[in-house]
Amino acid sequence: MRTYFVRTLLCTVVAALAALFVPTFAAAQVDVDLRTGVYSDESDAFVGLGLLGHLGAGRWYWNPNAEWVFVDHGDLVTLNADFHVDLADPGAPVNFWLGGGPALIFRDPDRGDSETDFGFNLLAGVGFLPHAAVRPYVQGKLLLSDDTQGVVAFGLRF
Repeated sequence: MRTYFVRTLLCTVVAALAALFVPTFAAAQVDVDLRTGVYSDESDAFVGLGLLGHLGAGRWYWNPNAEWVFVDHGDLVTLNADFHVDLADPGAPVNFWLGGGPALIFRDPDRGDSETDFGFNLLAGVGFLPHAAVRPYVQGKLLLSDDTQGVVAFGLRF
């Protein structure tokens, strides 16, 4: 029952955040971001979904996203409000970025109490084919929290 409640709550929060922030990008192009990878804690795999939107100031972007980590015996979900700055020139064939942002971490073990934790992401990434319709990327992230973890993500933006 508790797992169902947490999943429902997370879906509601993600939908509410999307409803609040997606109109901000109405005048700009907003891309969808699909990702998968590994959290360092016991090499747990994850899948994620996000948006990527230009903030209108230089090379700054906002990349809100959610990641569902496949942990043994429970659920782990993170909601992230990441920002990054592109470092490569706009015409370059490969793009690099550095960034960070706040994270909300939901842990719901099969046994025991669920908990919510706040954290902060530090990230760096490299994107390929920056002008193509589908753009692959690799990103490393350090999630600083009560349970700090490294994360490696492979994704597609379109």
